[in-house]
Amino acid sequence: MESKNLKKKVSAKSASLGGVLKKNEKIKKTVKKAAGELTSVNEILKQEKVSVQIMKQALTQNEDAEQKVAEAAEDLKLVNVQLAEEIAERIMIESQLADTETDLAEARDDLSKAQVKTEEAQQIALQDALTGLPNRISFQQGLDHGLIQAKRHGWGLAVLFIDIDKFKNINDSYGHDMGDQVLVMVANRLTSFVRDEDIVSRWGGDEFVCLLFEVKQEADVTRLAEKLIHRIAEACEVNGIVLSIKASIGIAIYPTDGDTADVLFKNADTAMYKAKGTEKRVVLFRSSGERKAG
Repeated sequence: MESKNLKKKVSAKSASLGGVLKKNEKIKKTVKKAAGELTSVNEILKQEKVSVQIMKQALTQNEDAEQKVAEAAEDLKLVNVQLAEEIAERIMIESQLADTETDLAEARDDLSKAQVKTEEAQQIALQDALTGLPNRISFQQGLDHGLIQAKRHGWGLAVLFIDIDKFKNINDSYGHDMGDQVLVMVANRLTSFVRDEDIVSRWGGDEFVCLLFEVKQEADVTRLAEKLIHRIAEACEVNGIVLSIKASIGIAIYPTDGDTADVLFKNADTAMYKAKGTEKRVVLFRSSGERKAG
């Protein structure tokens, strides 16, 4: 707003300065004309034979021309003062405008940096620091949004609760650094098996959750879960030590196993604990022997 007002002042000052310059040019023309008249009078006075009448006219014309020159000189002095003031004021306004535009540029730069930092902070707030996966808050937001879309379009959703079996033994036997590397490995193997639009999240500790969108067949979900179990169990070498990781997965599918985020998650968690005692280590909530919640 200040920059806009200053630009208006510069524009107005340019118009005012133009008016002063026009006055200056007008005075110069007056002086030039008077000088021409004085030259004519001098030519007359140089003549040897000049009548008294012509001499009087020439002297009168000379006095008039000198008067015009004197007045023009005073006017020119005033115009020059005004011109100096106008130029000084314009320079000051332009300097203020330059300072304002510099401040605006710096403010825009600061705002841009602040926005970047805000976006980075938001990303950090929604991301698991170890694995880089969406964290619990991010997953809950995704599930809430997914349920809205599923109810609107009549889609199915699947929530998979995944737990690494006996993960504490890895930490106790090989240290937490080894445990962290195993968690990163599991995260990578999980994300490699799902579609880009699905969500894999680290829930906390050695627990992961997965949200599958637009589920059409329950059998497709259980087959995917079984493949995930086998993929996680593939031998891996960490720091020269070969490990075979086992996991258990519980599944709850919207809308059959619940129509809210809390119920779906609770039922998937219940199914996961049932899966720990099975050969396949994958259990759909309705097959867990639990009564449907909701």
